[in-house]
Amino acid sequence: MKRIIIFSCLIFACSSLLAQKKKENYQILPSFPVKVDAELTEWNGKLNLIDADSSWMFGVSNDAEYIYVAMRIKDAVLQQDAVRNGIIINVNTDGKKRDGAQLIFPVPDSETLRAMANDENLPNMNVREELIKRSRGYGVKGFSRIVDGRLSFDNTYGVQAVAKLEGNEILSYESKIPISALGLKDPKQALGIQVMINNRFAQLQKMLKNQPSQTGRYGGMYGRPAPSIKNPYKMKTDVWIVGKLNEQ
Repeated sequence: MKRIIIFSCLIFACSSLLAQKKKENYQILPSFPVKVDAELTEWNGKLNLIDADSSWMFGVSNDAEYIYVAMRIKDAVLQQDAVRNGIIINVNTDGKKRDGAQLIFPVPDSETLRAMANDENLPNMNVREELIKRSRGYGVKGFSRIVDGRLSFDNTYGVQAVAKLEGNEILSYESKIPISALGLKDPKQALGIQVMINNRFAQLQKMLKNQPSQTGRYGGMYGRPAPSIKNPYKMKTDVWIVGKLNEQ
């Protein structure tokens, strides 16, 4: 009897893990008309919840010209991360979960942050709103047809991203990336698309991962284990979709 109970528990645990894995198998949504204005009315009922607390949700779709991404961020800490460090849309044209063409917005620069910190009116500001307003363009890198750096809001490529607060409770985000700027060799090839709320933990993780090759065989200096950083977030701050774009 004891063996039967243990066996049943194992089956239940495996089933739960499989269900969780299936739940995280996000897909590119079928094409539908999208207007990039951060209103997200056309995305209603289509966004993927990241956790039971609805900390944030997202959706990805495309038409013949653009890849579209929408997000709603409810968690206050994640909102602060998003407006200070940016929301990153990363598209890997090899279908890998690796860095590729990246669109980053909002992107308040160091000068903007310094000016806000020295502003006497800072206590009366809505900091999240101000950081969005004071972004002076988009951060782009890794595109085959767009030069790395800051890209003007009024650009000829069709890159666009909008973020705004809904009633001071929800941060809404919407963007579009021109497929032509990705340099796809085959329009039917699988892409790896990452949607990420950038944050200091993610930055430190990446910095440690990219440490110089003179580290020891176990990943740390002189053979010592590489330092580890405790994740301060109870929810994921990034997700991946690996799949093919919708055919048009």
